[in-house]
Amino acid sequence: MMDSVTTKLNDEALAPHISEAHLLMDACLLAGEILMANGSEITRVEDVILRIGRAAGIERLQVYALLNAITVSFPTQGLTQMRTIPPRTQTMDMEKIVAVNDLTRKFTAHQLTLADFHERLEKIDETIPTFPVWLQILGATSVSVPLMIMLTKSAAPINLFLTAITSCLAYTIYLMIRNRFNMRYFALFVASVLISLMMLVSSHLFKSPFDPDIVIVGAVMPFVPGVALTNAVREIMAGNFISGQGRIIEALLSAASVGLGIALLSFFY
Repeated sequence: MMDSVTTKLNDEALAPHISEAHLLMDACLLAGEILMANGSEITRVEDVILRIGRAAGIERLQVYALLNAITVSFPTQGLTQMRTIPPRTQTMDMEKIVAVNDLTRKFTAHQLTLADFHERLEKIDETIPTFPVWLQILGATSVSVPLMIMLTKSAAPINLFLTAITSCLAYTIYLMIRNRFNMRYFALFVASVLISLMMLVSSHLFKSPFDPDIVIVGAVMPFVPGVALTNAVREIMAGNFISGQGRIIEALLSAASVGLGIALLSFFY
C-alpha cells in the first residue's frame, strides 16, 4: 500500500516536468517548421532549434532536418518527435523568419517563459499575413524595369512601358494559378507563355526601338529562381547534400518552366 502511494506521488511530481518537455518539443518543432516552410536554410533551422533546447537546459539535444521533415530528440528525457513540413506555396517570407529569430533571441536571453514563447510562435504561424496581392505585383514590376535597364543597357520608353505592363500581367496570372491550384511550376509556365504571347502581339504593333528580347529579359526577372539556387549552393557547402540537391532540382524545375514557356512562341516573332 505504501509503495503504491509513493509511486503515485512520484508520478504526480514528474508530470509537470514531462508536460514541460512536451511543450518545449512542440516549440522547437513549430519554430523549425515556420522557418523551413518560409525558405530558411536547413543549417539555420537546426541552429535555432539547438539554441532553444540549450536555453531550456536540454542536454545532448539532437536535430535532423530535411526539406520536408524535422526530427528532434531529447535523449535525457526519452522524447523524440518528427514533424513533416507542408508543401510551400511561397518561395520566401522574410517577415516570419525575422519574427521567429527575434522570439528565439528573447527566449535564449530568458526574457520569455516557455509558455509565452510557444504562444507567440503559434501567433506568428497563424496571424502574420503575407503581403497583399497588389503590393506583390507592384514589387514584381519594380524589380523588372530596373533590372532590364541594368542588364540590357536599354532605356527606350517603349521597352520600359512594355516591360512594366508585361511583368505586371504575368505576375498576376502566376499568383492566381499558384494560389488557386497550388501548382507553382505550372503557374510559372503559364506566366511565361503569357509573356511570350504579349511579345508576339507587340512585335506586330510596334517597330524599332521595340525589342522583344529586351522586354523578355526584364519581364522574367521576378520568376528567376535566384534565391533557391543560392540556398542550394550554401546547403551543399555546409554539407547538407540531400537538401542541397533538392533545392537545386527546385531551381532547375523553375528555370525549365520559365524557359519552356518563353520558347513556346518565340519562333513566331
